[in-house]
Amino acid sequence: ALATTSACDDPFGLKATVSTRGDTLVAYAMTGTPASYASGFNAGTGAVVRVGPDIAFDVAFDLEADKIRVIPARLISPVRQLFGGTSATQTVGLQAATGTFESINKAPENGFKRDTAVTVSRGQPVVMEVQSDACQFSLASTLYAKLVVDSVNLSSRQIYFRTLRNPNCGFRSFL
Repeated sequence: ALATTSACDDPFGLKATVSTRGDTLVAYAMTGTPASYASGFNAGTGAVVRVGPDIAFDVAFDLEADKIRVIPARLISPVRQLFGGTSATQTVGLQAATGTFESINKAPENGFKRDTAVTVSRGQPVVMEVQSDACQFSLASTLYAKLVVDSVNLSSRQIYFRTLRNPNCGFRSFL
């Protein structure tokens, strides 16, 4: 018997080994809150973290009136402190997307603004391209994630957002 495959399938191509991961998280704005509050998001771990000299985050959040500012780590500090030394902060590309969070099934191949903050409204998705430490031993060095801010509490400066990330280095799919 002869086996056949679809013209779109590549039986020799790399396959993702881990499922995409989504979560609903809460971060605080960088300004107007104590420095000990978590204002950053790490796409590799999916965690909300404190903004500190170790730069253990990929993006930080801030509020500008009724808008949300998503700030790449390199804009906070071009270097980070790791294991007693310093190294360059990772590059993060951002793209304010059109459509809904749910409609974005794949990270785009171009159009990312590297190490440039984007300001969005609630409900406007942002796609991230991160040069991640999680990929240091992989063929590709990039992780992709998307996030959307669903709501903010202006008095407490809390930012409620959803994220979906592909932990497979170099894979753009959000399915």
